[in-house]
Amino acid sequence: MRSHWRQLAIAALLGFVLSSASFAYFLSPPSDFPSTQNEPLLLEIARGSSFKSVAAALKNNGVIRSALAFEILALLKGDRSHLKSGEYEFPRQTPATVVLANLVAGKVKTYQVTLVEGWTLRQCLQALAMSPGLMPTLSDVDDPALLTLVQNGAGSAEGLFDANTFRYTRGDTDLAILERAHSQLSDKLASYWERRAQGLPLNTPYEALILASIVEKETGLAAERARIAGVFYNRINSGMRLQSDPTTIYGLGDRYTGTLTREQLREETPYNTYRIDGLPPTPISLVSDLALKAVLNPELHDYYYFVSNSNGGHVFSRTLEEHNAAVASFRSALGDSQTDSLPEPIPESRSDSAVQVNTIDEDNSER
Repeated sequence: MRSHWRQLAIAALLGFVLSSASFAYFLSPPSDFPSTQNEPLLLEIARGSSFKSVAAALKNNGVIRSALAFEILALLKGDRSHLKSGEYEFPRQTPATVVLANLVAGKVKTYQVTLVEGWTLRQCLQALAMSPGLMPTLSDVDDPALLTLVQNGAGSAEGLFDANTFRYTRGDTDLAILERAHSQLSDKLASYWERRAQGLPLNTPYEALILASIVEKETGLAAERARIAGVFYNRINSGMRLQSDPTTIYGLGDRYTGTLTREQLREETPYNTYRIDGLPPTPISLVSDLALKAVLNPELHDYYYFVSNSNGGHVFSRTLEEHNAAVASFRSALGDSQTDSLPEPIPESRSDSAVQVNTIDEDNSER
């Protein structure tokens, strides 16, 4: 009798071991994973899907070996009703236990899009339109949904977004990305504004954003931005116009083909800072943190002019004579005979705050 019970116990134990081994086998990753490139398999779990339909989809797409074993696993863990919808990414050799855990945790696939400093709003919309899984809802730069973000009566959402990388999931909208970017920039701008240098000729954070966008487009060198910001402040405080090529180019829109002509520099547009006093009405691009910091804490100096050099930077000058010499040197190095514009000479007395009537110099093209 004792021998009989021993045999039954051994048989039961063996059955348990075999059942456990079989269950573990059916929970192991399938050997016939469909991807031939070792790429993860993407699978969309629709909202409202039943557990059985999800298990069947996982089985049919080669993610799991057995829908029944997967359902038993979920029952044992109490997770049968806890699956979350979304787009999931399943790498090769993912065990069913991990598949279930990811579905319960909602670890959906994420994408990212980067909005680059120096981009216009139109360029941002183009990048968003090309982003996989992102739902387009905006028609153009003047879409009413974008204009709701505008303050100060600017009439344009240009430059109101943080230049950064944003993560999203399939089904998110382009507007949702821009709303996040706008919120981030608003918080950042408020923080920088509170820590600005004293005595700047700016009335609002929005004016700082406008000037930062000009600095952003004037130079790609971080080390020069505070100095260029200082040049613009010197011009403003001396009654000079900003006379910035990037603002004038922005105002031309699609009519700019790579070279500024004298006729274009004489054209009256809200962004032609050779013709208008003070700042243009809106930013002309997204700005970097460095440009914002440079504008709100500029370098103090007595430079009024700058011109490109042959090393990707600029030569800064205190007087028009110094500047003209730097322009001639630059053109000599490039063999460039084209002429565009030059800022009006600064007043003899730099303490004179009277606004100058600026004209375009016929013989020079650099600032």
